[in-house]
Amino acid sequence: MKIFKFLQYIFIFCVLGASIVILYLWNIQQDLPDHNISQYFPNEITKIYDEKYELMYHVGNRDRFYLDYEDIPKNMINAIISAEDKTFFQHQGYDIRGIANAFIINLKNIYSKDNNNYVGASTITQQLVKNILLNRDQTISRKVKELILSLRIEQEYSKEFIIELYLNEIYFGRRSYGVASASYNYFNKSIFDLELHEYAYLAALPKGPNNYDPKKNYNRALDRRNYVLKQMEINKFITSDQFNFYSNLEIELYERNNKKYKLDYKTDFILKNLNSKSYNKNAFYIQSTIDQSLQNISEKSLIDNLALFEKKYRNWMGSFKNLEDILKFKNEYWHIAKVINKNLNVIQLSIINSDTNIYLDIDKNMYGPKKTSPNNYLDLNDYIFVTNIDNAFYAVQPHEINGSVIIMDPFNGNIVSMVGGVNYDVSNFNRVTQAYRQPGSSIKPFIYAQALETKKFLPNTLILDSNILLDQGKDLPVWVPKNYSNKSYGELTFRRALETSNNLVTLKIGLDLGLNSVNNFLDKINFYNRNTNTDVHSTLLGAVENNLLNLAKSYSIFLNGGYIVEPSIIKKVVSNDGELIFNNEYFRCNYCSFTSEDRSYRLPIVKTQKEKVISPQTSFQILNILEGAIERGTGKSLNKVNYPIAGKTGTTNESKDLWFFGLTPRYVIGVYVGYDTPKTIGYRETGSSVALPIFKTIIENYLLKHKNRNDKFVVPSDLIVKKADKDSGKISDGQNTIIEYFTKDQLEMLDNLNKVESIGGIN
Repeated sequence: MKIFKFLQYIFIFCVLGASIVILYLWNIQQDLPDHNISQYFPNEITKIYDEKYELMYHVGNRDRFYLDYEDIPKNMINAIISAEDKTFFQHQGYDIRGIANAFIINLKNIYSKDNNNYVGASTITQQLVKNILLNRDQTISRKVKELILSLRIEQEYSKEFIIELYLNEIYFGRRSYGVASASYNYFNKSIFDLELHEYAYLAALPKGPNNYDPKKNYNRALDRRNYVLKQMEINKFITSDQFNFYSNLEIELYERNNKKYKLDYKTDFILKNLNSKSYNKNAFYIQSTIDQSLQNISEKSLIDNLALFEKKYRNWMGSFKNLEDILKFKNEYWHIAKVINKNLNVIQLSIINSDTNIYLDIDKNMYGPKKTSPNNYLDLNDYIFVTNIDNAFYAVQPHEINGSVIIMDPFNGNIVSMVGGVNYDVSNFNRVTQAYRQPGSSIKPFIYAQALETKKFLPNTLILDSNILLDQGKDLPVWVPKNYSNKSYGELTFRRALETSNNLVTLKIGLDLGLNSVNNFLDKINFYNRNTNTDVHSTLLGAVENNLLNLAKSYSIFLNGGYIVEPSIIKKVVSNDGELIFNNEYFRCNYCSFTSEDRSYRLPIVKTQKEKVISPQTSFQILNILEGAIERGTGKSLNKVNYPIAGKTGTTNESKDLWFFGLTPRYVIGVYVGYDTPKTIGYRETGSSVALPIFKTIIENYLLKHKNRNDKFVVPSDLIVKKADKDSGKISDGQNTIIEYFTKDQLEMLDNLNKVESIGGIN
């Protein structure tokens, strides 16, 4: 009787227990997420590359490249299975034997002093479920949910698909999600180029990336990697000889350059361009047009030249008493140094985060209007910025002045370098695209181009440089424009007036053409790129605001034969599933698409997408005159650079905005300098004295890496070369001559003018 009651209690207990378990599982099942992982795709981030496919920046905190199963190297799969779940291809979602073995192994390791490796009991399927469907809560209910979902997933999906998702989803440390990005971030290699021991190291990481960082604990990292190699040997994925060889190799990791993850002017501009196109996707691979070599040259040239320029006008305020304060202004090109010794001849500094000591030359580091010695403006233990220019160190301070640089390919509009200011972290206002300032004399070549196009002027036409009075309208004073020097120079040739950037001759040419004609031409080349009132005489001297990018685009017409190109910083956009979203094509091909089923086809016709706005002859004639500006005009400080250069300076009233546009056979390089709140930059400073040196540094550093380039400006075949007197413009073989280029029509006009003069002389 007692036994019967005991069995009855056991039965009731079992029924009750089973009911509780069933109810518990029912409640859990009601709360389970959908186990459909076929549509799951790990969130990728937008990645921006330079023109050579080097990663420059990516958006978001997760770095990921997705690989299909067949693209994942077999050694990587073998390594991760050996490390995480050696019976993966046999079990149904959970591994009872693995759970028991893990318990025994970990128990032994607790009491072992020789082995710090601990193993888990979760299968790869369970880990995948935890990562993409559940959370990481250490609770029984989460583990039960994990088990149920794992069983369901194993029933519906192939093992290959499960491990594919796992290897693309799992976190490997260093912002790396998935094996492909981990390979790049740890070894700076493609996943396909890794060696066996490197696959093993990656497979060791999901257990705890920080725990196996060689910098923090090399021996622990080495033990874990070798454990994976040993498991690969046990599982017969590698031989004993391979294990013995690879387990004795050191772990050598790549030191990441964090700069590529930092937003700056160019990457910000790229993202804004991308967002403006409103693509129906959420992750992209973007190949930009940026040349990183030229970008680095441009950035350093701008910040160094502006820092040295400020030595003329600013007093020293660039010392910091603690490291935290100076770090707010750091950039990639300046060193932070601490003053450790002073004497009458040199200042000794120690570079922070380096064992290097450097010395400041006293004479080269006199600072400010009073040329204060660094012995007076630097104190011991001060933190300062220093920059290395031509193997000499200079003390520099965070800028008050600002500026920008753009380098463009004039033949297709590609932006190869964009520097929107001296420090993006301090101000992300992009002075290439957002700063609208008066271009000053930078507008003049376009007025002269229109003058040649209308055939009212020739390159050697004589024009009187004399004072003029201009009525500005009712209730406005008469405008009496002046040359920059406040002098007049008598008769000047058309060429000479542009070479020297003469104001009065430019105004006379513009007035002869008529404001309406000039404005129509500026509209034709889209000079202003926005609605602007240009119906004033001061337009002819650059009083209407424009930005650096638009001006550089306009200057391209003098290099490419007279075509307008639209600036572009994106070459190609590919979605995260491999779809080509955008491809920047410069040519249009008619009749290029046909199939084998077509009964006939037409010969493909390739046409440029660009619009011609001036003739190639006018384009080259202005370019040649701007070469003369470098040889003997406003840009003559560049005439010792052994490379074809044409250029034009720009200076506004009171020297508030300074420009230089350098034209080379390959690039248009535009430089702007000014304060964000406009004010005089310095007494009688010009584009030649402030902006041009930045260009000079850029081109000199560019040529250091391109010495063998046989670049030259291309002369249109139908231009005729003549020698002309430099001052009078007359065709001559005398001593004071220069090479001038004419069209056949222009020479006929010149002959007719000479005949008229000759007849007039007889009369």
